[in-house]
Amino acid sequence: MKFILSLFLFVFSVSVVAQGKLIFATHTDSPLSDYLEAVILEALKPYSIQVEVIKLPGSRVIAQVNSGRIDGDLARVENFSSISDIGSSNYLRVNEPIMMSEIVMVTLAESEIEQQPTWKSINQGSVAYLRGSKTIRKYLKEHNSFSINDNLQMLDMVANKRVDSAVMFGAIAAQILRQSPELNQQLKIHQPPVMRFHLFTYLHKKHVQLIPKLEHSLQQLKKSGFIQKAAIKYQVTPPSN
Repeated sequence: MKFILSLFLFVFSVSVVAQGKLIFATHTDSPLSDYLEAVILEALKPYSIQVEVIKLPGSRVIAQVNSGRIDGDLARVENFSSISDIGSSNYLRVNEPIMMSEIVMVTLAESEIEQQPTWKSINQGSVAYLRGSKTIRKYLKEHNSFSINDNLQMLDMVANKRVDSAVMFGAIAAQILRQSPELNQQLKIHQPPVMRFHLFTYLHKKHVQLIPKLEHSLQQLKKSGFIQKAAIKYQVTPPSN
């Protein structure tokens, strides 16, 4: 079954590139994935390149992009290649950030905790984080941290007192709480974020000639205000200048 899936992705990737279309994958949830898709569609429009965005688990994204079956990874940290547990030697970074990631701490609404969270305060209790988030994992104590596959599941764990907190993308936490009145009453997002860092798009090395063009497009989208408007629409944080 895995062989059939890999063969399908390879054939599909070759055919869409030939038609001026690229496949990008992301492991992020809405609204981050919605914002990223809107930006990459607009950035590649001047080059008459259509875009298909698919969502896959983080490790599968890396494996498929590194093999060339998928053309690009929409958003990873700047030092991704040096920290990845999975081979990423064929990844090439687009050196223009596509968004700012804000990592927040979520607890029960009545939790008595300092208003400005730190990794020290987070590690005083048990904490859930999204599986595959190496940037977050390195700050957590292994004995009381739990890697979870789903963002909603993490927040349910906090609400049901199975962990003391969840550490996750702020935009995703905020959207889940907006969509769930019950969780919104039970939980709170602590501010300011415990961590902020830029995310970058990566391409397979076969698309090396596209990298400067994509960098230029992202710069132009910042100047035109498109990225700022998209960030407001999807309630995410745009990259800093």
